[in-house]
Amino acid sequence: MVTVKWIDGTDFGYYVLCPESHVAAWDGSEFMDAFEDYVGRVTLAGLGDVPVLGGEALPVTYLDHRMTFVRKYAAEDDGGLEHAVDQAMGSDGWTDAFEISLGGNYRLMDCMVAGGDVAESDTIRVHIPEGRYLVRSLFFEAFSGDQFLLERLVGI
Repeated sequence: MVTVKWIDGTDFGYYVLCPESHVAAWDGSEFMDAFEDYVGRVTLAGLGDVPVLGGEALPVTYLDHRMTFVRKYAAEDDGGLEHAVDQAMGSDGWTDAFEISLGGNYRLMDCMVAGGDVAESDTIRVHIPEGRYLVRSLFFEAFSGDQFLLERLVGI
């Protein structure tokens, strides 16, 4: 069984992948231009675009070995997570969202909390290798009945 860190601190359903260098300056209003159903992006002055995960207030984690953000839609525990994500990788149901340039160290955190007010325990550290990525989305139901929303970064 894989052990992952989940964050589940959003009341609004939006998480941002904020560059670590910008966390202290994040004021919580930057995401207002990213009202998408499940994944969008915002532009941070001088830093470029960053993805915003939205739609529903669900627990979220990041699996670095798959470069995939996972939101737990309906699952009791993490027991089937790794197997479910591995199953999903071969699915033909992925939807292309957009292309984005990323690279460096980020914090996955609640969009609505100002960076100075967010506790490190309420974030997930994410390292993304420098590059251009296609963001792809999938709602996935595993054989076990667990349901997940996935956003994956695919190098292009």
